[in-house]
Amino acid sequence: MGLDHAYFSRGEPPVKSGIWRCEPYTERYESYPADEFMVVLEGEVTLEAEGFCETYTQGDSFLVPKGFRGTWRQPVPMLKFYVIVG
Repeated sequence: MGLDHAYFSRGEPPVKSGIWRCEPYTERYESYPADEFMVVLEGEVTLEAEGFCETYTQGDSFLVPKGFRGTWRQPVPMLKFYVIVG
């Protein structure tokens, strides 16, 4: 799906960070597997959940919490910086 351009991983629980690029796609999550902080470097993504819908574009930062139940809609290619815990 995506491609890690720079990547770091260490510790327990694992902490991973990197720069990730991906083509447009949509994915439904029943339980997001980890806490993930992201900064959009290029492109955009919309997160939708019950009672929540937010679009993030270049320069925006946000957190997808572990257990998130909702939809990731990415209509254009995206480049992001991320930090994943767990």
